[in-house]
Amino acid sequence: MLNSGQKYLGSHFPNWEKQLLPTKEKNFKSASGEMTSIGTIIKEIIMPHKKGNIRLNPEFVLLADAHIQGFLLGADYQMMYGIDIENSKNRHITIVTNKEKKF
Repeated sequence: MLNSGQKYLGSHFPNWEKQLLPTKEKNFKSASGEMTSIGTIIKEIIMPHKKGNIRLNPEFVLLADAHIQGFLLGADYQMMYGIDIENSKNRHITIVTNKEKKF
């Protein structure tokens, strides 16, 4: 799930509006109430690894009224692909066209 607003998404994927799909799940809630879904996008994420990069194609839900600035990748993806979820090493991800490390 992509828990950020349109501004944050626009800084990473400038043409996201052209790739927007309808959201399957309609109800999203936070501790402070309902959240509005704008739609879903599918984006490739590359996670560098010394034994070979991990490529994921998760579906991200764009939420209009969220305030977190970041991309949230569920623990299910992390465990399925053997990604270090305890930060025991220098973990980072790379977004498709931007090969810079993100720590």
